[in-house]
Amino acid sequence: MVAIAVILVVVIVVVNNDTDHPPADDVKVTSCTVNSATQQATARVEIHNHSSKASTYAFTVEFVTANGTRVSEGGTLSSTVAPGQTVRTEVGGVDRVTQKVTCKVTDVTRVAS
Repeated sequence: MVAIAVILVVVIVVVNNDTDHPPADDVKVTSCTVNSATQQATARVEIHNHSSKASTYAFTVEFVTANGTRVSEGGTLSSTVAPGQTVRTEVGGVDRVTQKVTCKVTDVTRVAS
C-alpha cells in the first residue's frame, strides 16, 4: 500500500513538472460573475491540454474582491482531456458573495489518464 502511494506521488510530481507545458498554463478563466439573486460567484474556465497525453485536471478557483480579500473558492475535476483538446467548464464558489469579484485559478494538478 505504501509503495502504491509513493508511486502515485512520483507520477504526479513528474507530470506536474513539465517545464515546456506546466499545468497552470493549461487552465484559464474566461469569465467571472456573481449571481445577484443567489449571491454565488461563478467562474467559466477553459482547459487546453498542451501535454502529449490524455490528462485529468484538478484545480481550484478563488474569488477575490477589489481590495484583495478572498471571499470564496471552489474546485472541480475534469477527467480525460485529450492532447490538444479544449474543454470548457464552470466552477462555483461555496460562500455567499455580495460584491464584485475577480477570479483566479489556483492549485492546478494534471495527471496523465
